[in-house]
Amino acid sequence: MREGIYWAYMGRPFEVLPFLRGKLLSKAASLNGNSKEAEVNVERILKELEAMYKQISMADKVEKKQIEEILAYKEKFAELLLFGEGL
Repeated sequence: MREGIYWAYMGRPFEVLPFLRGKLLSKAASLNGNSKEAEVNVERILKELEAMYKQISMADKVEKKQIEEILAYKEKFAELLLFGEGL
C-alpha cells in the first residue's frame, strides 16, 4: 500500500495494482473457497484504491490525509479477508 503511494506520486499510479490485485484475489479465493462475493468485494475496494492512487498522481504533493486514507484500505482488505464480510 505504501509503495503504491510512492508510485502514484511518481506519476505511475497503476504500477503496484496488478501485483496487489493478484495477491489479494488469490488470498480471498483460498480463504473463502473461491467465493464470487469475496472476489467482487476485493475488486470493488481495488477500484476505490486505484482512484485514490490516480488522485495522488495528479497532486503536487502527497497530503497526510491521503496517506491515512490509503492506509485505511489495508484495514478494509484485512477485514474482508479475515472475516469474509462484505464492506
